[in-house]
Amino acid sequence: MALELDISRIRSVKGSEEHYHLETAVFDFMDDDWQLVKPLVIDAEISHQDKFLYLKGHANTAVKGNCSRCLEQVVVPVECSFAEQLLYTKDVSLFSHLAVGEVEEKYFIYDNDTLEITDIIRESILAVLPLKILCKDDCRGLCPKCGKNLNQGQCDCDLHEVDPRLAILAKLKETEEV
Repeated sequence: MALELDISRIRSVKGSEEHYHLETAVFDFMDDDWQLVKPLVIDAEISHQDKFLYLKGHANTAVKGNCSRCLEQVVVPVECSFAEQLLYTKDVSLFSHLAVGEVEEKYFIYDNDTLEITDIIRESILAVLPLKILCKDDCRGLCPKCGKNLNQGQCDCDLHEVDPRLAILAKLKETEEV
């Protein structure tokens, strides 16, 4: 689902300001690690100053992902802010003195009366999410042999493995004991 704001009125009146409130239960993170568990709520404001529109706002939701160690589902609350300077496509020529790519780095370029903010919101949310999800700081993970979740109890697997480089020494010890 695309997140769009109608900016037709604000584009034509310098000094004007517009407030927006959006809610959606569906959002594509373009990343299979995260899914919404609570509607995404976005409050935004756009003001028209000089040649630019200024977008600022706040988004909040809750997402779920899998713990990096034990693969259990973890819910992470998300709150983020965003701010962008918006530049109309036809006004890009005013910045011909800048190097190629500098305008796109500094400004979010739009080309009609509907502003698509999905990418802005996605980047803002992904920036505040942890790179490594943990269900708890001391998560013990999964047993490498049987796959049991070690947070739910110890398994009976023998995890003592001899380093292959030292295996010959273990054989020597066995022959001495005989």
